[in-house]
Amino acid sequence: MRVNVCMGGPSAEYEVSLNSGLQALSNLDQNKYDLRAVVVTKDKKFYYMDVKETLPDAQTIANPHGSFNGPFAPANCAQVWDDCDVAFLALHGEFGEDGIIQGYLETLSIPYYGSGVYSSAVAMNKITSKFLYALHGLDVPPYSIFGVNNPKVTVDSVIEKHGFPCFVKCPQSGSSRLMGRAKNRSELEALLVELQREAADILIETEVKGIEFSCGVIEMTDGTLKPLPPVEIRPVSSEFFDYDAKYTKGASTELVPAPQSEELLKKVELAAKEAHQILGCSGVSRTDMIYSDSKLYILETNTLPGMTATSLLPKAFKAIGGTYPELLDILISAALKSNR
Repeated sequence: MRVNVCMGGPSAEYEVSLNSGLQALSNLDQNKYDLRAVVVTKDKKFYYMDVKETLPDAQTIANPHGSFNGPFAPANCAQVWDDCDVAFLALHGEFGEDGIIQGYLETLSIPYYGSGVYSSAVAMNKITSKFLYALHGLDVPPYSIFGVNNPKVTVDSVIEKHGFPCFVKCPQSGSSRLMGRAKNRSELEALLVELQREAADILIETEVKGIEFSCGVIEMTDGTLKPLPPVEIRPVSSEFFDYDAKYTKGASTELVPAPQSEELLKKVELAAKEAHQILGCSGVSRTDMIYSDSKLYILETNTLPGMTATSLLPKAFKAIGGTYPELLDILISAALKSNR
């Protein structure tokens, strides 16, 4: 079976995506799969390399010019997808997780792992997904939408509603990129100016203090949805679970199984499954949430969770006795069974 492992892309999560892709390539069983590494550069050009036993290293993947075949424009890259049975998407953020690459692959009739066009686009947009969570009865942190489409929302009204500190987020970015925590008016104004270069509308949330969880859901080979054990996240030195806390070894304590009551953990698992279904996800998702004052606040759902060595989904799957290669087999099986 030919599996194209796609990584890179134009988003702020380029490096994370390359790490996820390399990790997937390293753990896919070459006795089962004929592997092809596909790197999408920041200018949306495609490069590919057929992997025969020896994997490309991180430096080669980061600089595919010369070692890989390419570049190919998206509209003219039949060679990249030649004989491809399934695409394993190790892409994150813009172009990879927002429905664009999903629609592209559907036009080519190539199965792919993860959610479809609609669910990818909705989950990637923190504002739209928040509306849907709330509509279906899930709790979300108090929020405002600041930008050209919401002229009545001002800096003063934001401060009055949310106070400090508050979170300021570009609605379509992950890995804690393009976001910040404002502790005063000047920091708030600076973040709004910075992020409005990236998006017309900016999400502002009241900071909720509590126990932070991330809970994965995977579609098993029999089609059932299985919540994985919730991971409790405790940043060691950061004020919140930011990019460095997520991807720097030792910067966070990630406890799985989480040392909380069985009742609370079941509540987290149920909320992760509900979020997955509310957004219409398929294959896999991972939902982040905070438990505070007897409420479970949903933050966001990731339709293509990170698959690096420090990522939460593989850790949670390992906690139930699974291995990384087994997880990849399950995700590929779900992709092949999808009715897209």
